Amino acid sequence: MAQSTLDAFVNGSKGALDVDAATEADHQDAGHHGEDAPAPKGVPRLHVAGTSTVCRAIEAVRAEHPEASVVLVTLSWRHNHNCGADQVVVANEPRGAAFDLRPPPKPKRKDAPKELPSTPGIDELNGLISVGEEVVDLLLDDARAHVVVMDGYPQGQIYARFAACLAARCLKLRRGDASKQVTMPRATTPADAICKAALKRFKSCRSVEAMRAAAEAYYHEELEDRFP
Repeated sequence: MAQSTLDAFVNGSKGALDVDAATEADHQDAGHHGEDAPAPKGVPRLHVAGTSTVCRAIEAVRAEHPEASVVLVTLSWRHNHNCGADQVVVANEPRGAAFDLRPPPKPKRKDAPKELPSTPGIDELNGLISVGEEVVDLLLDDARAHVVVMDGYPQGQIYARFAACLAARCLKLRRGDASKQVTMPRATTPADAICKAALKRFKSCRSVEAMRAAAEAYYHEELEDRFP
């Protein structure tokens, strides 16, 4: 992939979600709430959005849970406006650069061929697993927290969905009653064959470490020689 990766959470140098570098939303603009009321029972607290739907997604969270603390996790540094969220967190690549998962740019000339999406590398796959892990941490740390994950696609139909599916898988793998503490939405598979194939391999994994091993095996078996 043209972008670098975001598995710094694994390496311990910097979290995939760099909370220290997070943009705190303007509380007046975001409609910040100071109440401690948890989310109503059965209300999902993980949401997927894209560039065309993120504001509506956050408005819907506010309507259903006015006391919510909304964290927007963006997989593209180009889309970092709070849109009514209490906090914006830009997911980082492992070497510190902000992630930028979006469609290929449109050709400048009408007769120019369209640029194909680049193939994710092993670091991208591992990095998105890290995002899933840290999204789970955000949800478990605060019963009021709602996390909206977005990428640079119009409806978040590829990487935002992928990250949400990874978070759901990571939650299931947590020990104790963690999975009972968070209501997850009904999973919608990513509109991308590579992401779907990766998720299929992860179904049999019984730990996050096993997911990482499966991602590495998938990359070397199927993706390593692909271009772009």
